[in-house]
This record gives sequence, structure tokens and C-alpha cells, in this order.
Amino acid sequence: MLGQGCCRAVLARGPCAEVTRCSCGHIHLAVGPVTLRLEEDVLRALGHTLLEAIQHLEEVPQSPRHEPEASEPPAPTSHGVPNGGWKQ
Repeated sequence: MLGQGCCRAVLARGPCAEVTRCSCGHIHLAVGPVTLRLEEDVLRALGHTLLEAIQHLEEVPQSPRHEPEASEPPAPTSHGVPNGGWKQ
């Protein structure tokens, strides 16, 4: 919901995401049903991280996914939670 007197200008739009700037200064990144409200420096840092990930994907051939067997416990992720979840 926009605050009183706020309006958004589209900075970029693609098939799966949209980035807008609110007149109050916030940047909104909408991906599907999820919208993140970011400060400009956070958006820039996120952009650099995404570019790095894309470069890595292009450099490293995709290996087949390893499906754990029923007896294998789920492997912990860098966040300490199995299966890619976020530890809160």
C-alpha cells in the first residue's frame, strides 16, 4: 500500500520482475507475488550478487542434481537449515 502522496515510477520491468522507485525514496523489487522494499544501496548490492551468481552459472557446467537416498539425512545449508530454508 502506498503512503499518502506517494507515487511510483517504473525503473525496470521484465517478464518476471519489476523495479519501481517511490516518491518517498524507497525502491520496490517485485518478483511474482513478493515485493521487497529496499534502500538504493541494498538494491545495488543485490544486483552485484545476482550478476556474480549468473557469471558463476555460465562458467561452471551444470552438474546432475544429487538426490539423497532415503537413509541419508538432509544436508545442512550455509544457513544451518536443511533443504535451503532460512534460519530465523
